[in-house]
Amino acid sequence: MDNNSLFIKKVNELLKSVSYRQLDYSCNLGDKSYAKDFLKKLHDAFVDVYGSDYLDWRSGDFVDIPAVIRGEESGKIAIGLVNVDLQSAGEHWGSFMFTEIGVVDDSGESITEKMAQYIKKNFIPYQYWYTPYIADDHHVDFENIPEDVSEFMSDYVSDEKLTGNIEL
Repeated sequence: MDNNSLFIKKVNELLKSVSYRQLDYSCNLGDKSYAKDFLKKLHDAFVDVYGSDYLDWRSGDFVDIPAVIRGEESGKIAIGLVNVDLQSAGEHWGSFMFTEIGVVDDSGESITEKMAQYIKKNFIPYQYWYTPYIADDHHVDFENIPEDVSEFMSDYVSDEKLTGNIEL
């Protein structure tokens, strides 16, 4: 089993105990601690599988990584996974958002009409910020994280990530 499959297996185990309503409330209205704790569990599972929170083109092809996702117009926030192509310096291919209606896959493969309407209303268009570092990724603006997202990302965005000066 490849690393991404192992990571998804761990995510599915974590999702068995998550309250989607509580997660949504924590992301958007209430105390952020439940959502921050869940994001940390996702990040820790990622590091456990990959052995690091640093990825580059040698780490594989497509990978799902923990992220904070925010609708640009609605301001709605969700914890989720973004699928990126490491061979293309982190080009985004889709997202799984953990929302009050459950897991929403924006790729359209298994999307219901209810999910499509939910995504359109809350997340089109959206931005994302992920917790691991991806070398040479120019798709995510870590220097201009919105204030309502920065609380989630403060443990994952270092000066090195902002400048790209990671020493291994």
